[in-house]
Formats: sequence, structure tokens, C-alpha cells
Amino acid sequence: MINEENIQIFKALSEETRYKIIKVLLEGEKCACEIPDLIGKTQSNTSMHLAKLQDWDIIKVRKDGKMRLYSIDNEKVRKILKIVEE
Repeated sequence: MINEENIQIFKALSEETRYKIIKVLLEGEKCACEIPDLIGKTQSNTSMHLAKLQDWDIIKVRKDGKMRLYSIDNEKVRKILKIVEE
């Protein structure tokens, strides 16, 4: 049986920009305005990838005034990266 959640996690980790976003968010919650500079991509490109990661339930967003704050919402991602980076 195919686990769609696992497939989405590996799709996310296999694409460079999404991988960089996930790595940045593993350090803690970040504002959407600071993520592009941290990963070296444009705001529009970053926004597209953030939306995909959110659709896949890998990250979550909360609003604080005008800021959109993103964080990891899937513990499997944390576990996978911990194993891979040993």
C-alpha cells in the first residue's frame, strides 16, 4: 500500500528550494519575509514553494499582525533529516 504522506515528504526533500526551506524552518519559526534571503531565492519563487509545502501538510503558517510565520508541521520530516544527516 502506498503512503501518500511519505511520497509528498520525499518530493519535498528532493527539490533543492523546498529542501532549503525545510532546513531553515528546522531551526525555528521564520517570517515569510526573511526566508527568501536565507535560501537565496526570490520572494515569488519562495512563496510558490511555501504554498506547496503547506498543501502537503509539511509546514504550517500562522499570522501575527501582517506577518506570516512558517514552521515545520510534520515530525516525520524532522526524523528523516536527523537520520540522513548523521
